[in-house]
Amino acid sequence: MKAAIPTITGTTMCYPLLGHPVAQVSTPPTINGWFAEQSIDAVMFAVDTPPATAEEFFRMLRTWQNCGGCSVTVPHKQVAFRVVDELTARAHRSSSVNIISRLDDGRLIGDMTDGLAMVEALRLNGVTLSGKSVMLVGGGGGAGAAIADALCESGVANLHLVERDEKRRDYICSALKSAYRDVSISLAAADVPESVDLAINATALGMQQIDPLPFDPRIVRKDGIVADVVTKPAETALLRTAERLGRRIQSGKEMATAQLEFQMRHLELWPAVKNTVCEEG
Repeated sequence: MKAAIPTITGTTMCYPLLGHPVAQVSTPPTINGWFAEQSIDAVMFAVDTPPATAEEFFRMLRTWQNCGGCSVTVPHKQVAFRVVDELTARAHRSSSVNIISRLDDGRLIGDMTDGLAMVEALRLNGVTLSGKSVMLVGGGGGAGAAIADALCESGVANLHLVERDEKRRDYICSALKSAYRDVSISLAAADVPESVDLAINATALGMQQIDPLPFDPRIVRKDGIVADVVTKPAETALLRTAERLGRRIQSGKEMATAQLEFQMRHLELWPAVKNTVCEEG
């Protein structure tokens, strides 16, 4: 059965998803399905915007009267962080934004829910994070930094960060050590010698068939789990390899699905929950 096509009128509120490219995104169908279920007159659609014009998009967003905000994906999460007027504390710590609410006066309020979504997807898969050892590849990127923050907040014992960009690596490592003094945080290579309970790919590796694996799944204990943020293909080479080796897996689609409640709360389309924000600085 085909999904019903939403009726878009002059009263429909728009929620664009900004990215480049956008062929891989899976969020709009999920969000639009939820809008329909909740009888909300709104629509989400992908907007393919090259990096050179991203700031121009955000300037236009401030004056877009029938737009309640936008979702943000790669590679614009750091740009979104820089241009919004207010930030939640978790967005401030990760220096990235993936959901923006637009107020009536044009001000933009940014949050970062990638970490919340990863942790929620893991919870739904029966994973308890407290006391666990985790390796995170791409820990300094937009999604990676947010996931690192959420893992620490969830009480992991050890977090091994893998990040090739030296500036990003040093920033997130310093921020996490300052905020989470009870977590052992270390910089590592993707071939960290010790076994871990959980290993996460937070990079774009896996979107292309020619991509190398971001890490060897055998570093994960046999009762552990391998997770990926890549949504297309639904099962990456990393996840296929991990499954062949007998490890449990979690797909990027599962994380994307877990975003829904957190992003709708920020847009105040869920039962109203006000976020605590801080001035960017």
